[in-house]
Amino acid sequence: MTETSANKLGFWSIFFLGINSIIGSGIFLLPSKAYADVGVASIVVIIINAILALCLALCFAETSSIFDKNGSSFVYAKEAFGNFVGFEIGMFAWFIGIVSWAAEIQGFLTTLGGLYPSFLDPYYNKLAVIGIGIFLGLLNYLGIKFSKILNNVITVSKLVPLFLFILIGIFFINFSDFTPLIPKISQGLSTGNLGVATLVIFYAFTGFDLLAVAAEDMDNPTKNLPKAIISVMIFCSVFYLLIMVLCIGLLGDKLATSTLPIAAATASVFGKSGFLFIIFATLISIGGITIALSFIAPRSVQALADNNYLPSIFNKKGRFGTAGFAILITTAITVSLALYGNFIFLASLTVIARLIEFISTAMSVLVFRKRKMKALYKIPLGPIIPLTAIVLSIWLLYQSSLEKIIFILIGFFIGYLFYIFYAKKQLKKE
Repeated sequence: MTETSANKLGFWSIFFLGINSIIGSGIFLLPSKAYADVGVASIVVIIINAILALCLALCFAETSSIFDKNGSSFVYAKEAFGNFVGFEIGMFAWFIGIVSWAAEIQGFLTTLGGLYPSFLDPYYNKLAVIGIGIFLGLLNYLGIKFSKILNNVITVSKLVPLFLFILIGIFFINFSDFTPLIPKISQGLSTGNLGVATLVIFYAFTGFDLLAVAAEDMDNPTKNLPKAIISVMIFCSVFYLLIMVLCIGLLGDKLATSTLPIAAATASVFGKSGFLFIIFATLISIGGITIALSFIAPRSVQALADNNYLPSIFNKKGRFGTAGFAILITTAITVSLALYGNFIFLASLTVIARLIEFISTAMSVLVFRKRKMKALYKIPLGPIIPLTAIVLSIWLLYQSSLEKIIFILIGFFIGYLFYIFYAKKQLKKE
């Protein structure tokens, strides 16, 4: 039997991995912040983010149909813009995977703390972080088969409660809560609140970019990966729009002050039992994306080692066919960050870094087309979609604070030092 059927991810496993990589803490915890900024126009925020995310997903779909190896944005940037830019994007991709994984661990424990306050205690919180990190690191080390089965089961388990929330909640919507839509849009556009709200909610749409990081672990990636990326983004965009509409229609102005908006919306119809039901769904959802990130994050550093940017030990396979050292070092850094920061701190670190990564991939599409590189999937409408993705991403970058921009510049400088003192020397030996 070949490796493609038994030990690699097929289309549906890639699709489920994508769902798990995206639907998580963001949509469960952030709608209230968007509503507090722009009111009912938060629906427009979802639509803007859906357009941007779909444009970016299409860019990743085209580039992933050209390459069949690990690395995602790192591979595309290296091919399009050279070794240095590729290295910087590769380091950011690894950083994004690590910080996102750490953020979801803390998001899980924060939600769990709503039921069991002990998990909010610093001592028990740290013990739980260490325990979760060790468990997921070992699960990852044991190989694709174990992670694939658990990933698929959790994805199905978390989607069922959310579908029930949508199907039942739609009958209890108060349509009068949507009447100030136009004034809120005008206010948001004039004050800049719309841009800030869009930047915040964009975290809920991220994760699709990490799919291509593990391309070598997928069956026929140049065919299955583009289809999966596009399918995942269309599904999540429609899903998020329905959830936002329901949260507004069930909570009204109370949405602005709710810390657990979907759970609060369910409680408005079914009381405490509904609240607990969605809390458990939230835990399953965040748990699912945490597992997905534990699988994806180490593959980024493997891709750097594949290209001689890092020592080969980062891609040395063990008895289970997985890169043990890459998993170990990634897990150790993830646990350290999760011990240091809370969910909001960690989530805020990923958004701007991802926008830099996304811009490089959208630009890579234009470069590859100019070089006439063969792509099994090609985005329609010529350069319009990649250029739209670039413009919207730059607009979102403009909404960020100076502090976050400085943080990214520091990250670039650290990457530059690594490149000069190790990677560049290794590349000269080739």
